[in-house]
Amino acid sequence: VATLPPALHRSISRSLDAFKNSLRACTSASAAALGRSSRSPPTKRSRPSSRARTPVAAGAEGSGDPISPETLDHLRNLKAYAFVAHLCVSHPKNRFAPSDLLPSVRSLHDGLVLYEWDPALLSQVASLCEEWWKANLPGRENLVSQSLPFLLSNSLTEGKKADVRRVYALREAFLLFDYVDESIEDMKTLLVRCVITPAYLKMIEGRKFVAFMLGLNGQLMKESLVLMKSQIPFGRKSVLEAYADILFRAWKGSEASLREEIEDGFLQGLIEGAIHASSKLLAASVRRVLGGFVEQRMTVGVEKLLLRLVEPVLFRSLQVLALLYCSY
Repeated sequence: VATLPPALHRSISRSLDAFKNSLRACTSASAAALGRSSRSPPTKRSRPSSRARTPVAAGAEGSGDPISPETLDHLRNLKAYAFVAHLCVSHPKNRFAPSDLLPSVRSLHDGLVLYEWDPALLSQVASLCEEWWKANLPGRENLVSQSLPFLLSNSLTEGKKADVRRVYALREAFLLFDYVDESIEDMKTLLVRCVITPAYLKMIEGRKFVAFMLGLNGQLMKESLVLMKSQIPFGRKSVLEAYADILFRAWKGSEASLREEIEDGFLQGLIEGAIHASSKLLAASVRRVLGGFVEQRMTVGVEKLLLRLVEPVLFRSLQVLALLYCSY
């Protein structure tokens, strides 16, 4: 039993190295073939059906995908090792120490971006990292940089309730990322997309996650609020009510600096929009979003906030009406 974790790690490392080498060889061969055929116009390739999009079909001759039978063999080996790692991690009697298994799981995680040819392997490794995190095993912070973007992207693409719940259950892991670093732009784009993704707006877990996401970083909040505001004139009732819920949750759970962004940078503009809206429909949409705070006015601080935001706008509006009245 004691020799299994180090043996598994060695096998995974060898397979990963061989897999990377075979990918490089395939890429070089494809580039050479492209150079030889550059003088001829490209031929139209038939689109394989979704049922045929397996790792074997992807590497079939004529498919145009740069993957060889040798590469497929390495993928199969990695899938088998990932399965063994999962069995070890989830062993009912905890026969294997997490510290012994971590090198194997981390190697599988670090190679996750390379498994695009095998969706099953992608999902298998991401699930393994997810299980490690949820079990609060040591070193779990090393297993999220690749797995979390995959799970988030998958939830946005597939739109399944189960995937949204998985992301929500892992929300604390998003605190580990540095949202100022330029290398995280892709992740930020995925997070902002949650604001307009139906699966996140329809589910309570999805709305809670979006509210949590708004509190991760100031710039992330600004971008999300801009996108949210752009949807209000065209949003359906269910979308606007979801935004109302998200905004109140985000305001209630955010620190002071981010609260100010919601209050003065967003709600103030909505209140002005509700009063000076060019159409009844737009005014009704804005009021529906503001309703998230109006309905919670008994919550400590909400009534005072609404009064602070509404009072100057109403005062200016009444002044204008008074001047107009006097002019007549």
